[in-house]
Amino acid sequence: MKYYGTKNNKDYGFYLENFDNAIEITDEYWLELLDRQNKGKIIIPFNNNVIAVNETEYTFEDGVWKKLSSEQAQCKQLKIQNAIRINEIQSELNDLDKKRIRALAEPSLKNDEQTWLEYYNTQIIALRQELEQISE
Repeated sequence: MKYYGTKNNKDYGFYLENFDNAIEITDEYWLELLDRQNKGKIIIPFNNNVIAVNETEYTFEDGVWKKLSSEQAQCKQLKIQNAIRINEIQSELNDLDKKRIRALAEPSLKNDEQTWLEYYNTQIIALRQELEQISE
């Protein structure tokens, strides 16, 4: 048997010994939970049970896990995706800034009609527009 819970009211985990408010689980279920966690799920206490869920399906409010509605879960997922994309855009902008500096120092043409600087500026404008849209 394993026990899931917290001894300090903030760090949850699995224990070999029982303690106040611990949730008892079998060794088989413990292995199943760990397998699900390895596949990207999070392990949470919910309704006096221990479950492995997608992070976007639940929220932790006032010290309690609550299941989100389908609409709330979609909204949370979109916020996570936007945050990831914002980081990607910022990284791409940093890379393009370095390329623009090089293009200023070593002016040359990308093709017959466009300089490298113009090309990078066009990419930066598109990324900033996307960033503005998802930041709203």
